[in-house]
Amino acid sequence: MSWIETAQGWLKEKPRRADWAAVLFLSVIWLFYFWRAITGDPLHQVSYPEGDFSGQFVAFSAYQADRLLGGEIPLWNPYNYAGHPFIADTQAAVFYPPRLIAILISNFTGGWGYAAVQAEAIAHFWLVSIWMYLFVRTVTKSSLGGLISAITLTYGGYLTGYPPLQLALLEAGTWLPLCLLGVYRATEDQPGRLTVGWLGLSAGGLGLSLLAGHPQTTWFITFLLVAYIIHRVVRKELKWWLAPIMMAAIFGLGYGLAAVQLLPGLEYLGRTVRAELSFDALSKGFPLRDLVIFVIPNVVTVWSPLYSGIAALALVGIAIWRKHESARFWGVTVLIAIIYSFGGATILYRIAYLLLPGCSWFHGQERAAFIVAYGIAFLAGMGIAALQKEQFELKIVRRILAICAIIAAAAALESFILSRFFEEIDTSRTSIISGAIFLTLLLVATWAVIGRWGNQAQKGWWAAAIMALVVFDVVSLTWYTNWEAFPAGERELIVHDLVDPVLEDHSLFRVDGRLGLAGNYGSMFGIQDIRGISPLRLQALDDYITTLPEYRLYQLLGVRYVFTDWDQLEVPSTTIAEKQTLGYPTTWKVHELEPDYPRAWMTYQILEVADDSAALGWLNEPALDPFTTAILNETPALDLPETAPTDWSVTITDYQPELIEIEVETPEDGILIVSEWDYPGWQASVDGEKVDMLRAFAGLRALPIRTGDHEITFTYRPVSVRLGAVISGLALVIIVGITVFSKRLSAIFEGQKHAV
Repeated sequence: MSWIETAQGWLKEKPRRADWAAVLFLSVIWLFYFWRAITGDPLHQVSYPEGDFSGQFVAFSAYQADRLLGGEIPLWNPYNYAGHPFIADTQAAVFYPPRLIAILISNFTGGWGYAAVQAEAIAHFWLVSIWMYLFVRTVTKSSLGGLISAITLTYGGYLTGYPPLQLALLEAGTWLPLCLLGVYRATEDQPGRLTVGWLGLSAGGLGLSLLAGHPQTTWFITFLLVAYIIHRVVRKELKWWLAPIMMAAIFGLGYGLAAVQLLPGLEYLGRTVRAELSFDALSKGFPLRDLVIFVIPNVVTVWSPLYSGIAALALVGIAIWRKHESARFWGVTVLIAIIYSFGGATILYRIAYLLLPGCSWFHGQERAAFIVAYGIAFLAGMGIAALQKEQFELKIVRRILAICAIIAAAAALESFILSRFFEEIDTSRTSIISGAIFLTLLLVATWAVIGRWGNQAQKGWWAAAIMALVVFDVVSLTWYTNWEAFPAGERELIVHDLVDPVLEDHSLFRVDGRLGLAGNYGSMFGIQDIRGISPLRLQALDDYITTLPEYRLYQLLGVRYVFTDWDQLEVPSTTIAEKQTLGYPTTWKVHELEPDYPRAWMTYQILEVADDSAALGWLNEPALDPFTTAILNETPALDLPETAPTDWSVTITDYQPELIEIEVETPEDGILIVSEWDYPGWQASVDGEKVDMLRAFAGLRALPIRTGDHEITFTYRPVSVRLGAVISGLALVIIVGITVFSKRLSAIFEGQKHAV
């Protein structure tokens, strides 16, 4: 039976009323939790704060929505980083299906903007709660267990903290339960046989995670799936060779489904600053002190990513103690993830860095809290199932909870007494007092509901009590996380007093938006900025910004306006706008540079260098004039004049993200320099004939031009995107195929227990 047939049966089956009730309950909790974000009353509205959420995701998705609704695929983005391959920037999530649906809906509900992106984030909380419920309900056969797991994860400290502000992180992790559900059902439905159709669900979930645009999260999912597949094959006593077959199918199809984004992303990654990060930069993780967050949230950090609730931890202990199905596996998984989350502070990360493929690509190892949160939520549901399944003595549970309550109460009292002897009460100590008091109350409540009355788990009143305890615990502590009392639809994002004069200039130019434009807002407002905040940026741009003097940077990139708080620049300029911003000590200004730097020009002298490093060295020489001398990586076969002519003409006649057309008139052979990045996928033609581009000034494009009048065309048609699209289409067809023909394929892999 395929997962589609199972879903159809689930929809029709009357005994599933409990599941429908659970879905309804989760939806009500979701509406209750986010009501202030979705209410139409501006007096009660809240929204996510500006920062990465707006500067990265709102800005990039606005460009994405504008291009897609205009019938165009956004392959290249000229509005940040002096241009970059938008489709290759993973967090742009160009082909992520929920984003595409959200953009389509927004076209009929007021357009894309801050509120629309926030709605997309909130919708993923509902999705993850439903997927989590389905997986845990299927594994434990307990609706209550599924509900506890879903609430613990969805409204716990991890998911409500950092992920919604880093939207790709939230969305990439949403699909883990579906990946696990596919593996579980593939190895569970028919004893001794592999139900191949369910592998399509795992592959689809993995592909969606990749398309969401946070590769590190999907990297965690990948290794977790490897371990879970091995665990299931061993537990169900299947033949060992089924494990690599399952991995090949899930990972081949999952990664294949996302190939349209993955291949351009891999092509881009090797040319970004991420490729140069050191071990020290990559190995940062949680400080060891953050272990306290497991029981006392909001003490040492802004967020509480390791907090899943006190009742949840008690249920985790019961699941492991009673050896519920897979509990030991998930316990070990959580322990490994916790140790890994400390990064280079432990030996585990150092071993992983040397042995695990892809480990050296990602920084921020504290994001392994993703696995910790999911693992604890799974185990909490298993603990509920263990209580419902059998009667057993809970005396040890009561004793442990009582001892913990006494310790917490003593800590609260000790902190309170010490604070009375000091005139200045440390803020962190005040937080500890509040946290310890709240912890004591939760421990007492957990002692009563689980330790004292846990043997009543089959009763309806007990289910209501444990649900109330879990909801009270996590919702009370995460209710206000990240929210600001400000309507999403009223966020301006930029200072219009600064930007409006620049928008009135309709010629072709770039700006340096380092202060006053900031973020990736160039993409949102159609201003070509040389800066941005995406974690991926070209190494060539970074070399320019970090090694070249300001005037040289502006020359090469054609900058006309500079957003800053400086009164004077290295380059002669005139202040055309300024704004005193609340909370900022100085006045933001917009300078218009007096030199009008071109975006394309002819040169007739050449300086050949061996590599980019040598080119950057020459660019630091003040005597070098880039408008007369081209620094190239090779010498073209041209008959260059001894004296450079002055009566040449270069006119950019059409400028679009993936198409640039230029008319050139030159009386002599020369080099056309175009202030655009030399990047794979860009193709050049002169008078309709393809021409190989040269690399100029350690990163820009150059073309050899013969005497005469010519029409130059640059088009962005990356092979990586076309090949990726073919692979993605093929993977989608195969996923549908194995789902439709599940019964026939499963018979091929029929095996016997007691694997060889």
